[in-house]
Amino acid sequence: MNLIVILSLIPLIIWSFMSPLGDRFADLNSITTSLGQILGLVGMALFSINLILAGRFKWLDKYFRGLDKVYANHSRIGAIAFSMLLFHPLMLVVKYVAISTHEAALFFVPFTDMPITWGIISLFLMIVLLSFTFYFKFKYHVWKMSHKFLTLAFIFGVVHTFLISSDVSRNVLLRYYILGLAALGIIIITRKAILDYLPLNRFKYKVKNLIQLNKDIIEIEMEPVNKKITFNAGQFAFFNFLSMGVSSESHPFSISSSSLGETLKITVKNLGDFTSGLINLRIGDSVLVEGPYGNFSNENVTSKTQIWIAGGIGITPFYSMAQSLKEGYNIIFYYSVKDKSEAVYVKELQYIETLNPKFNFNLWSANESGYINAGVVTNLSGGIEGKDIFFCGPPMLMDSLKNQFISLGADINNIHYEDFSFNK
Repeated sequence: MNLIVILSLIPLIIWSFMSPLGDRFADLNSITTSLGQILGLVGMALFSINLILAGRFKWLDKYFRGLDKVYANHSRIGAIAFSMLLFHPLMLVVKYVAISTHEAALFFVPFTDMPITWGIISLFLMIVLLSFTFYFKFKYHVWKMSHKFLTLAFIFGVVHTFLISSDVSRNVLLRYYILGLAALGIIIITRKAILDYLPLNRFKYKVKNLIQLNKDIIEIEMEPVNKKITFNAGQFAFFNFLSMGVSSESHPFSISSSSLGETLKITVKNLGDFTSGLINLRIGDSVLVEGPYGNFSNENVTSKTQIWIAGGIGITPFYSMAQSLKEGYNIIFYYSVKDKSEAVYVKELQYIETLNPKFNFNLWSANESGYINAGVVTNLSGGIEGKDIFFCGPPMLMDSLKNQFISLGADINNIHYEDFSFNK
């Protein structure tokens, strides 16, 4: 995150040396103009960085300790960049208000000045697209398409930046920095859009078996066509199912099979939209797998004494870790469901428990015992001191557990969770 702050502030640093700051903040007009310029420069830099974060690079996955963390930062930075670019023209228009409201209104009228027009089009597109993103829930493919149009809005903003007479046009260093960062962002997001439709850098699998575990959850087993993916238990990958009855959009799923097995399994709950169509898969259908991603693994922490908490379909990474568990680990595992009939892999996990005396499995039913909470887990586990805590499940459950454990004295560095809320 420190790197992002530095990269976004470099334009501000260059700008601050171009003219005396006393002149830039001498009166109301100069202050608002300067604030407008700052918001525009930093906002453009952040937008460029945001496109880079969307590139789905494994080095970003490692740097942020999980792709879910990358996308969480992507969302936050996008909101900040949008806010800055929204207030950028509002600050600049203040000097026109001092002349007349008519002059100020003309500032937002397109086609009176082409450099400004590109900026108006860019801002209008961003307002429309991001308003839909924030306030409406769309199907995944519609949401994804809207983000592609956001890139178009950014390109219009870049054109505006380099056509308008400003500090960017007057300073070579500032111009090339903004241009270079913007070009890098556009190249990366274009590359990603192209790769979404090509099988490059992806593993080829085919569906081997489909098992209906309960009325809402299916297990999809796949076998490699040639080279198999190598992953750590707890990681996830993006899957493209090339089947007549299923959308070809790429979606992330935690891998539920052992990291030592030959086949690859994912366990999917029918949540509507894309997941409801997976029941239409047929044996032999082709699958493209991109990954692995994620830092959610019991082997990525110092302590081997751990508490695992799964909520609902959050069982999947833990089931993979349980099957791949190495010697020396002392695990207390709580699998929380509303009703026991919803639970999957219970017999398998109980069998692992019989083989490993240091693996303690507990099935928790909210209907019978109430909702699971950090206090109960702490008491049943003999305290949390010296233990790493893992949980995966619905976002509300994870937020609640995180806050509860912190209030009980848990170190935030010992709390680990996987958040798939970035996946529409």
